[in-house]
Amino acid sequence: MPAPTEKTRPLRLDAERNRAAILTAAATVYAERGSHPSLEEVAKLAGVGVGTVYRRFPTKGLLIEALLEATMRDYAERIEAFAVQAETEPWEALRGHVMSLVHMQAKDRAFSEVIADPASSSDAFRDHHDRALRASLALTARAQSAGVLREDFHHRDLLILTRASHGIVAAGDPEDVGDPVRLARAVVPTWLDTPGG
Repeated sequence: MPAPTEKTRPLRLDAERNRAAILTAAATVYAERGSHPSLEEVAKLAGVGVGTVYRRFPTKGLLIEALLEATMRDYAERIEAFAVQAETEPWEALRGHVMSLVHMQAKDRAFSEVIADPASSSDAFRDHHDRALRASLALTARAQSAGVLREDFHHRDLLILTRASHGIVAAGDPEDVGDPVRLARAVVPTWLDTPGG
């Protein structure tokens, strides 16, 4: 492979700057408005031509995949950590997981969409979804075995809360993260199976 020349270096640097600008713009617009904005809107905010966006991300789905990869990985890792915590602190772990999740949803509408309807999200996130599901099932099983989670609790209750939180996020003010958090604070204590909890 030939050594880089003075002519190729600026092109690569310029391309990398454009990619960074596109991802920064996409992070802003999709966190605030979900996945609805077009690539044209992202291009305008990034200060690049729409053709530049399409060359790097031919579809909006590919852009969202690149944008949320780290967030989805962090989401799975957080639940795995809470599942480990549940071995010694099951209720604190369950509550921590739920509150962490609704905070993440409130801050990023595109992420909230992916979490609220895993079946319709990108195949690129399948591993993260699978890891998160396994950890969440382990976490709730440990909480029930420890006697702190109601016997009639079903893991689907978590998905219901996640979808309700997403509904609040999608309909609410992007600057207000309080409503989904208030919902979780009201619902989660009803799952507790110990007196005075």
